[in-house]
Amino acid sequence: MGVPLSLPEMPVYIQQLAGILPLTALVEFIDLPTKLHGFHLTGRVQLWNWAITPAGARLLLQTRDNENACCLDSFDRSATLHCIDGRFGDLYPSSTPTTTRLWLGSLSSAVDIPNPNPRMRQDNIRKQKLEVIVVLKDESHVALQQAFEESRLPFWRALFKTDRAWWSPLRFRLLSLLGWLLWCLAVATSLASGLYIAAAYLLLLPLTGLAVKYSHGGPPRKLLDGRMTEYKRVVVATNSLNGSDWWLFYGGSTIVNSLLNKPLNRAAAGHGGNTNGNHTPRSQLVMGLLQLCIVSQWGLAVASCAFQDWNAIIVSAWLAFCACSSAYLYPARDCVRDWLELDCKIRAVKIRAEFSSRRSLLGAMVLLNPDTKTSLSSTTNWMNPILSPCDERTQWETALLKYIDQGCMFFSSAPLMVVSSANRWLAHI
Repeated sequence: MGVPLSLPEMPVYIQQLAGILPLTALVEFIDLPTKLHGFHLTGRVQLWNWAITPAGARLLLQTRDNENACCLDSFDRSATLHCIDGRFGDLYPSSTPTTTRLWLGSLSSAVDIPNPNPRMRQDNIRKQKLEVIVVLKDESHVALQQAFEESRLPFWRALFKTDRAWWSPLRFRLLSLLGWLLWCLAVATSLASGLYIAAAYLLLLPLTGLAVKYSHGGPPRKLLDGRMTEYKRVVVATNSLNGSDWWLFYGGSTIVNSLLNKPLNRAAAGHGGNTNGNHTPRSQLVMGLLQLCIVSQWGLAVASCAFQDWNAIIVSAWLAFCACSSAYLYPARDCVRDWLELDCKIRAVKIRAEFSSRRSLLGAMVLLNPDTKTSLSSTTNWMNPILSPCDERTQWETALLKYIDQGCMFFSSAPLMVVSSANRWLAHI
């Protein structure tokens, strides 16, 4: 008995490609670590987007206990982000290095400050780049969020989301809808054409996603202290204390401290899966199901290679769609930004500038720091890890604080323009 839908025969060279392309399921074609990090943070990953590589499988088994840190925020899986408190001078590694970097990568620059200093045209200087991140607490979404949480739309929640909140970013929901439509079309085409290997592989993906949800998922994380305070704080961050790229976070003390210094714990316990590492019978059953789904994915991908037919083409096409979805259509950096704006009610404005020397950079930081007190000689002790105390620094600091008292007239135009641009936004926090 023939199949209802007959697909055309493939040329020989396409058959040869079909014997290779599905093997991308076994290599790092899909950036699962970053996707899993976003899932730990927000609980937002589409069920159809869970193709697992061997390296990703090892990571899933190693990150069952993600109660106190997302996947790539763990110190053994991230590069250190050095932070310096602008008031007390504490030097500490950020508790959220990857989350912070992804967030910074999602921000477009609101203001680019030009530096007309003639030294900027010289080739023998070490230019210093500064991004001022003005952190704003946005309460405008509170009423809307409460209204959405009170609504109950089980079908749409199941279709679009893998977490409990109905609200999600519009682009995420549109991508979810597109993915489910393509998934249904691919499954129907595979079954109608007798491509049962491809159909089984596609049906395994949502089942794998459910297993990941109940073994690693949970509600979106929250800041440990998201209150807005009158006291403003500056925290300086950099990848290297001897580097040329710097970030200055300016905002409410509790929010900035929660973003950089405190871990991102789960919003509530007991939701989702086994996030605290307890090996209960239920969690062991879910992990066993997850391992079975992953091994089955690999077996079906290899089997499709052996047949060298349309099974392999459909499996390869779906792997490519999953990779493009995670890398381009809704990347992890946008997921982090939407989490901060929608779940934490935090938004930010980025001001970017470039300086001809490190001391010019430090002068702008001192000027922006609300804890700068010209009457205290210890007001610049926070910069000790960057510029060690010495007689030359003491003379520079004395002149710097003196001119701050007299109106900052000695500063070059770049620091003044950074401060002027930042002040436009500081009134909002």
